[in-house]
Amino acid sequence: MYNNGLILNTTNSRTENMEIIGINDFGKYIKDKSFVIAYLDNEVLFGTYNNGVFEFHKNKYIELEYLKRLRIFNKNEELHIWYSNGKLIGRYRTDTEGEETDFIEANQVIFGTKAQYENAYTILTEERGVQVVLPGEWEADSNKKRVAIKTRHYIEYLNGYQASYCDSRFVDFVQLPIKGGN
Repeated sequence: MYNNGLILNTTNSRTENMEIIGINDFGKYIKDKSFVIAYLDNEVLFGTYNNGVFEFHKNKYIELEYLKRLRIFNKNEELHIWYSNGKLIGRYRTDTEGEETDFIEANQVIFGTKAQYENAYTILTEERGVQVVLPGEWEADSNKKRVAIKTRHYIEYLNGYQASYCDSRFVDFVQLPIKGGN
């Protein structure tokens, strides 16, 4: 029997859709220290969010006029924000309350086969020039370890039996051993 690594799990989960007026609205939803990925016009920032404060490497910050998408996430919840029709809208999902929901988890490997730790951040690089700066200390080696984003994919059942993915959220950064690595 082939094992693809995907295991069906169940949790209680609830979602809420909203329109975001300003950056101060984020604190209404995310209460715990969290990771942040901000997709801007000219770069992607990885950082942390705690008590309404964003922290990024080299004191970078989010300028709303350049923001395309934002994910603030921790093991229990995610606030996912994006622009649509000129408005900042979003979806909040928490896995600490709500209806029983099936899901699977997967790990999305982040580019970076070399790691350098600098001032509470890890700079992941590739020979071809890709650079990703993550909060925390991580290891990366093309033969042994990689860093990934753990993602959770929620399942709904259409007509009571046809399974389909209905939502996904970021959960955490994880350290992965490479299969067959030394």
